[in-house]
Amino acid sequence: MAKLYRFGFVIFTYFFLIGIRTGFAESTRKDSDFDQTTYTKNFPADTLLIYKYHKLASYYLHYDAERSFIYSKQILRLAQKHQWPKGKIIAYDLLSSYYSIDGSYDILTQVSNEVLTLSKRAGMPLYTASAKRFLSEANSEHKQFEFAQENLQSAIEICTALGQDSLKALCLETLGNVYREKLEYREALRYYDSAYDAYKKLGSQWGMASTLQSRGYLYVRKRELDKAEKYISQALVMFRKMNNRYGIVNALNDIGNVYFEQNNFDGAIKAEKEALELSNLYHSLQQTNWALICLHKAYKAKKQPQQAMYYLEKVDYNRRTRDRDRISMEYSMYKLMYENQQMDSEIQQKIIEEQNIIQRFLIGFSCLIVGFAAFLWLNNKKLRQKNAAIKEALVQGQTIERKRVAAELHDHLGGTLASLNWYLYGMDKKLLSEEEQKIYNSVHQMVGAAYREVRSLSHNLMPPELEEHGLVMALQRLVGKLNENNSIQFALNINGLDKRLDKKVEFELYSIVLELTNNILKHSKADTASIALEEAGKTISLSIADNGAGIKNKSNHGVGLGNVKNRVQSLKGKINISNEENPGTKIDIEIPKVEIY
Repeated sequence: MAKLYRFGFVIFTYFFLIGIRTGFAESTRKDSDFDQTTYTKNFPADTLLIYKYHKLASYYLHYDAERSFIYSKQILRLAQKHQWPKGKIIAYDLLSSYYSIDGSYDILTQVSNEVLTLSKRAGMPLYTASAKRFLSEANSEHKQFEFAQENLQSAIEICTALGQDSLKALCLETLGNVYREKLEYREALRYYDSAYDAYKKLGSQWGMASTLQSRGYLYVRKRELDKAEKYISQALVMFRKMNNRYGIVNALNDIGNVYFEQNNFDGAIKAEKEALELSNLYHSLQQTNWALICLHKAYKAKKQPQQAMYYLEKVDYNRRTRDRDRISMEYSMYKLMYENQQMDSEIQQKIIEEQNIIQRFLIGFSCLIVGFAAFLWLNNKKLRQKNAAIKEALVQGQTIERKRVAAELHDHLGGTLASLNWYLYGMDKKLLSEEEQKIYNSVHQMVGAAYREVRSLSHNLMPPELEEHGLVMALQRLVGKLNENNSIQFALNINGLDKRLDKKVEFELYSIVLELTNNILKHSKADTASIALEEAGKTISLSIADNGAGIKNKSNHGVGLGNVKNRVQSLKGKINISNEENPGTKIDIEIPKVEIY
């Protein structure tokens, strides 16, 4: 029998090692489903180039928007070339900043959602917070204020957890802008104060100037023009000191509109002409458009129709140019995103093809495991039948045979099953489909159950005290061992049984007690339990009770109680299980008494 088990194990191990070489080695080349980086010989050089472009794009974001956009697209192309998730996130985040400044809120929503998806999968929460902030700007522009507030609060929580005070301050300022658009000015000012204090603590002159300008625009909305002029002028001075071209242009457009509302038309014209000159250098059609509109209004108010008409024509031309460029820009962006999705699809297709190969292997491998497990079960069943025949033929021979079989099971079959279980643990379930995981779990459970059954048989097939001294002494020693566990106290009551019973009866009753006490220890959550064994007339009664949680599902007793029922049936007895909510569980067994040994 041992040779047969060893032969089966050799075959099993052979096919398993083939599986490792063919399927699993390929699948472990990737750290995760998301890590799809294509490592080529020029990947390190391109990575350095991406970081160089990132530095340049960040610099030009407030100096020349067109250059920033070009560098951002270069980053995206290089990241797509190598399917590098982090590079894509960097590119999309920069593009989100560009589209936010440009006022292209529709495409900002698309790009920010892409950042949100990628950063969550890559485990980069800082970019998740940044994407939520950009989405809130688009939400606010479309009057979706609840979504805007929800995204910003989530971003602030992430920044707080990460200790990212700079982005948190920016989120606070953006939240103030949302309340400003809702016309809830008191709340807006409260968040502007928080943002300004945070920027000041960080020493961020840009952030302080930006918050002052946002506050100034709030007073424009409230028609408190003197306050508006004060705060925007302060912001303009700070932006000039930093030589921040975008900040200067933006503040000049705002201050020009304030002058116009104050009927200071010459001041408005002066501010807007400077804004127009700088916006052409910054390459912002939106800022250019705002400057042209204000110049048209100022000259019209001064009753200079020729100049007013000149700038109105410029506004019309600029708008048409902006719409054309925006369509071209959005087409270019969507094309890049589509190409990226196509490359992802190709990679996913390759992964699916590899998984199909693994799947075919696993199906055959699983069939082999199931067949081997069935082979073990059938041989185990035959072994039990053989032991029963030996017992009936010769009691003494049964004792010897049980000892031999116990050693055989423990030394050979137990080792085989333990090795099989270890190999199963080495398999990566994440690479399997849902159906394959079901098959894997089923096989794993069958092997585990077989191993536990073999181990139980090897230890309990013939306890020494049961063979030498009988059932009473075996139970007393068992309860003594159980009470060494302080969590549950077992009580043993025996009436009658002055003489030993038939060895089969003693063995089966001992096995039943062992199974039920094991269930109490594992599942009952009880603190006391009792075992009562009584000989009365022509029957032997066994009662085991505990004060635990009871059996939740009476229709599904599990393997343990199933074994108990089978043993009771082999003794031609009866079993009754009573289960109530408070007292716990009580199991009564009654068997006919056979001839005393």
